[in-house]
Amino acid sequence: MKLHVLANPRNPTGLMNRVDPFAVHAYKYIDQLRTRFQVIHYGIPGAQVNCEHVDLPIKTPPDKEQLEKFARLAGEEIRKRKTKGDIIACFFGLENKLACDMNPDCIPVEPSIGYRANGIFAPYRVFTSYAQMHMFYGERGMLMNPSWFDEVIPNPFTVSEFEFSEKKEDFFLFFGRVIEEKGIHLAIQATEKLGVKLVVAGPGSLSSLGYKQTPNHVECIGPADADTRKDLMKRAKGLLGLTYYVEPFGNMTIEANLSGTPAITTDWGGFTETVIEGKTGYRVRNFRELIDAMKNIESIKPIDCRNHGLNYSDEAVHDRHYEYLLRVKRNDFYDE
Repeated sequence: MKLHVLANPRNPTGLMNRVDPFAVHAYKYIDQLRTRFQVIHYGIPGAQVNCEHVDLPIKTPPDKEQLEKFARLAGEEIRKRKTKGDIIACFFGLENKLACDMNPDCIPVEPSIGYRANGIFAPYRVFTSYAQMHMFYGERGMLMNPSWFDEVIPNPFTVSEFEFSEKKEDFFLFFGRVIEEKGIHLAIQATEKLGVKLVVAGPGSLSSLGYKQTPNHVECIGPADADTRKDLMKRAKGLLGLTYYVEPFGNMTIEANLSGTPAITTDWGGFTETVIEGKTGYRVRNFRELIDAMKNIESIKPIDCRNHGLNYSDEAVHDRHYEYLLRVKRNDFYDE
């Protein structure tokens, strides 16, 4: 059986662009499953994947017309290589639908759903968290008839990219896009109240959010490469993931845990599944709880964080993807 992987048409698949989770996850998905399936990747030029790659040349960043061209080209190339019953893994949701429609004898799967319900089309769906799956059911009016074909498999992490350390320094870390919805204002206010340093690592600027100057206790370093991320994660006393919206997963919590660092997050979305209250971090619902959690962060044992993070290794996660794809192929979900 062949596994045809349709990637994000906005960025090349690979580890070059760490801020694009779909490009990274598609790379890992291919790398982990290529020994079990014949994998063919379809994406824009510049992809760095460990399998057969088919270039789909479009203008980037793509507008609606170019996105349709990407899907049409993918459909045509799949036709040349497919065998009846092959699986098409769609990492860009609805924008990949046309390619699947052009190959109705193949099985469409969305293997990494962390996006809204209006971007989902496939009958076989893998959500990154139960929170995301349940939100989808609510938005689609499926609370009384969920699908047997759906699965929840978390995001994967390469353990070797993180370094465990029990020794922590006196600063908190904000890691991610510097936007209001990620809770940056709350992180700044809380660390200021406690008189502790905050390191901000990620794309965006405080000036765009109305700060005339960077607060004295805040250090902004911009986007972090893999080595900088490893260093910050292992040294921080805690990670602040105070996302205002319902986070589909929240990679930074597991990245921190793999470094032996606890996470303090809001109490909704994927965080309810990735943060074990009082053991790998804290989930908070108001400012007082946030301050209390920050004061008690050193009661969390780094080794407990690390052990929890290991559950999300590339190997463990993609074993689950492999088993799911076998069930899809066999249609082995329940007895008729």
